[in-house]
Amino acid sequence: MKYIIMCGGVYPQFKIKKQLLKVNGEILVERTIRLLKENGIKDIVILTNTNDFDYLGLPVIMQSNDYYSGNSDENKKSSACWLNAYYPMEEPCCYLHGDVYFSDEAIKTIIETPVEDTMFFCTCDGTDKERNPRNWKGREPFAYKVENQAVFRYGIKKLMRMVDNGEYTGFAPISWHLYRFLNGYDVKRDAREYTQINNIFQSKGDYVLIDDYTTDVDNEWDIEGIERSVQ
Repeated sequence: MKYIIMCGGVYPQFKIKKQLLKVNGEILVERTIRLLKENGIKDIVILTNTNDFDYLGLPVIMQSNDYYSGNSDENKKSSACWLNAYYPMEEPCCYLHGDVYFSDEAIKTIIETPVEDTMFFCTCDGTDKERNPRNWKGREPFAYKVENQAVFRYGIKKLMRMVDNGEYTGFAPISWHLYRFLNGYDVKRDAREYTQINNIFQSKGDYVLIDDYTTDVDNEWDIEGIERSVQ
């Protein structure tokens, strides 16, 4: 299976691509690559819209990704929808979010989990009282492992059509919406209902919880939070 590290989009809150941020002394994307290789994965690809990752010496898929964080008007067009980050492939692959600080256990879980069609990997809900105390943020997606690309692509195309038809308000669909659609649950279409789209913990869909310090980086406070959690 091919492992694709997603490093596209524009995030103006950072001066550099956020996948190149250093957390706990290690650059995020470099850490993900190291953990994959240490667990026997050799087929690794960088998906990006810049040449900032050429130095890694890995195969690169250049993607024209118009996603711009914080621009809700643009995100209402399918061409700028975050779901474009899941680059269309014909073969089975695992899409890893490039801005995530993974634990070694999280990478092992993702690699070793069997998949029939698709499998969504995420952290516990931030309001879950049973969650690991090292879980810095809660309610974050980490990866999508796809064995059946036809099912996966159908879900994305359907949601894209809904965007272009004006069926979304507030912001366009993201990975949580895709999970719900693929597992036959109602897809919320308004930002005010955002908390409702993440209630996968009440569902019986194809997902795996990763309940440790693994989380993504959206701002400088996230870096500080992760570094406190892994000490």
